[in-house]
Amino acid sequence: MKKIKLILVGYGPRGKNWLQIIKKNKKTEIIAICDINEKTKDKYAIDIPFYSKISQALLESKPHGIILSTPPFNRMKDLKACAKYRLPILVEKPLAVNFKEALSLVNFMNQQKLLLMVGLNFRYLPSTLEKIKLIKSKKVGKPHFSKFIYERWRDGKLKRLNKYPLYMKHPMLWEQSIHHFDLIRFIYNSNAKTVFATTSNPPWSMYKHHTNVNAIIELNNGIQINYIGNWQSNCKSINFEWRTDCTKGVIIQKKQFSNLSYRKLNSTKFKNIKLKKFKMWSDDANHLLLDFINLMKIKNNYIKVNNDHLKSLIIVDACIKSAKTGKKIYL
Repeated sequence: MKKIKLILVGYGPRGKNWLQIIKKNKKTEIIAICDINEKTKDKYAIDIPFYSKISQALLESKPHGIILSTPPFNRMKDLKACAKYRLPILVEKPLAVNFKEALSLVNFMNQQKLLLMVGLNFRYLPSTLEKIKLIKSKKVGKPHFSKFIYERWRDGKLKRLNKYPLYMKHPMLWEQSIHHFDLIRFIYNSNAKTVFATTSNPPWSMYKHHTNVNAIIELNNGIQINYIGNWQSNCKSINFEWRTDCTKGVIIQKKQFSNLSYRKLNSTKFKNIKLKKFKMWSDDANHLLLDFINLMKIKNNYIKVNNDHLKSLIIVDACIKSAKTGKKIYL
């Protein structure tokens, strides 16, 4: 079987994880790594050609696709370099740090007729897939409203984490809430209609900008979500709850990646949903990679995939605009 040859661009914390995923996948082969800082090279990359310039890496390696794991700033130059060689790209989220720039990146790849897939790995979690299956089964009826709570104290100075969120504007929204908003769209199968939000930053925060988000999101299908998300809760344990009230009962997820159950209206007990065993940050990333490989083969699907991420990013953008103006934003 012919393997898909990939270049990994960006060898920071996420890039190092991607290297392990690509190596383990039987369908892929890592043929080069590119990072502007050659000091990031470690023992796991010792036998792989290492470049500091993407132009040289592309010229000499001749890959089938690119994993772009760089910080979300000034990505257009990398996209143009890859487009020169007609290469599809799987890019780490967030795609950009403002909606206007994200739109220009997507428009560029659409014009080039090239795939630009954003790595939202939470779509591939067993809890996500089982929740979709439960909603489709209509055991608890049709979803009508929801409460989504994600509260944690995120130590942005940990070695395994990227450091740029410490200084960027709205780090919670761009780095974390984007996952949640994408899941809301994906699981409820609808795009956002309106957003009303506030943002803030507590006095003890290690981040330069707002880490707390409160939002009311209305979807086109009528579902309303009360969203609470923050990175600087003054308690180091994560508080997570995603509740969906439906016509015949409720669905509740009590942990970020597990503990999914439901209860019908007249029942006194919750019924737990058995989830497949998985290794977080590994199995989900591998499924994401396999999806990217499969999408590479479908020549006319790039516009649908490329544009889809904008429908999640626009919720982030609407939260920022609403918090600034004090008004509900209509999408």
